[in-house]
Amino acid sequence: MKPARHHPLARSELIASALFYEERRRGLGERFLQAVEATEVRICEHPLRGQPFEAGTRKQRVRKFPFAMIYKEYSGFIMVFAVAHFSRKPGYWLERL
Repeated sequence: MKPARHHPLARSELIASALFYEERRRGLGERFLQAVEATEVRICEHPLRGQPFEAGTRKQRVRKFPFAMIYKEYSGFIMVFAVAHFSRKPGYWLERL
C-alpha cells in the first residue's frame, strides 16, 4: 500500500469543508473527515480503481458526501490534488499539477 500525500491546497479545502459541515450540524464534520479517510484508504490500497480523469489523474467519490478526491499515482506514493465538491468549477485544481 502506497502512502498518500496531500497538496497544501487540498488539505486546506478538506479542513474548510469539515468546518462547514460541523457548523451546520455537530458531528457532521467528523463524519465527513471519516468518509474522506476511508476514501483515501481505498485509493492507497487500489489506486487504479478510481475513474480516469483529467491530465492523467483519477477521481474517487467520497461516500455519502458530494465530494471526490482527485489524485495521481507515482512510483512511491499517491498525491491527492483536490478534495473537490461536485459543484465547484471543473478543473479548478489543474494548476496544482
